[in-house]
Amino acid sequence: MAEPIRLFVSSSPELEAEREVVGQVVAKLPVRLGWAIQHTPKPGEALSPALEAVEAAHLYAFILGADYAAPMGLEWGRAVRARKRTLVFVKEVPHSPAASTWLSEHGEKVEQIAFDSLAVFRHAFERHLIRALLDLAETLRLHLDEIEGLTARMKALEEETPQAPAVARGADRSAIILGER
Repeated sequence: MAEPIRLFVSSSPELEAEREVVGQVVAKLPVRLGWAIQHTPKPGEALSPALEAVEAAHLYAFILGADYAAPMGLEWGRAVRARKRTLVFVKEVPHSPAASTWLSEHGEKVEQIAFDSLAVFRHAFERHLIRALLDLAETLRLHLDEIEGLTARMKALEEETPQAPAVARGADRSAIILGER
């Protein structure tokens, strides 16, 4: 069986709805490979499995909300040192001093995608995730029909207006999403 696509999501603690959107978007993409999604551990959860997951990830998504809270800094540092393909999203909200410091230190060095609503985040996340998957198509061993499906979805997204995501719950946690057989 082919290896799943590994995605690590490092996010501010209050971004539960955005983490939910990540799971929903991933589950609907037209790829047969499964997904292994890991998130920033919650307080009290072990940190070392998360840091190992960052190093093993194909893609690293960093979603900054109001605060830049531990262990986001460790995850970010590990992803940068491992030269992971990163997707950086910044919510347009008042930022804590820690988040403001991160933005001032990395603002010029890292491409950031700003968003102000879940609809805009969903649209931007899906577009940038698809672009990253297409860039990694050979590494991930995507089949031609998957590449065509992703390309068609990208074209559709370019013509769409961002819409509010469904209110379903349960996709905001670390998960394994099985691919088609």
